[in-house]
Amino acid sequence: MPKISLSLTVAALASSANAFVPSASNHVQTSTALYSSESGLTESRRSILVKGVSSAFLAFGTFQQPVFAEVAKGDSLPDGAAQFKRLLSLKSDLPAVIKRVTEGGAEGSETTIDKKEWDALSDFMRKVYKGGDDMKAYIKGGAFYDPEKKKKAEEDYKLLQKIAQAGDTPISKEDAQGLAGVLRKADAVLDDFFELLRDVPDEI
Repeated sequence: MPKISLSLTVAALASSANAFVPSASNHVQTSTALYSSESGLTESRRSILVKGVSSAFLAFGTFQQPVFAEVAKGDSLPDGAAQFKRLLSLKSDLPAVIKRVTEGGAEGSETTIDKKEWDALSDFMRKVYKGGDDMKAYIKGGAFYDPEKKKKAEEDYKLLQKIAQAGDTPISKEDAQGLAGVLRKADAVLDDFFELLRDVPDEI
């Protein structure tokens, strides 16, 4: 199978938008509420992890995966790099979404969350769920040699999808503080996943 150097895709990853601009949708699903407790991770640890993600990506060197696109033409990224790009984008979006939901749901807020934003938040939770699919595919692509790390990463993607489904309940109730708690849990799971990736071999 051909090896595609992930370092060649760094420029493309750097150009991805960090802002939270999900499309609007009128579809809201219902689900059992889960994981409402606050995350114990400190902001300093989150900052370190975010800064370390790009370094970890560069450390991968090459990623052995089937190439399903004409990368040389710049049409798209190879499988594996594309999944990593989406996960990195999701991780970058979450703090801004959490901040907006927290502020919009605060008592006496002058910028309350309107119907259009609630629809957009429903879309965003689907993006979080799909992030679990990207994590699953990335794991299967050979990102982890250590069986224990692989097992933990698999637990992370399953947990992320459960958390995403749990977000439907506060959205349907327009419960901003409840949704903020769910989003913080999703952020913590992604922190853990990227922490696992920091320790992978230089070439996989």
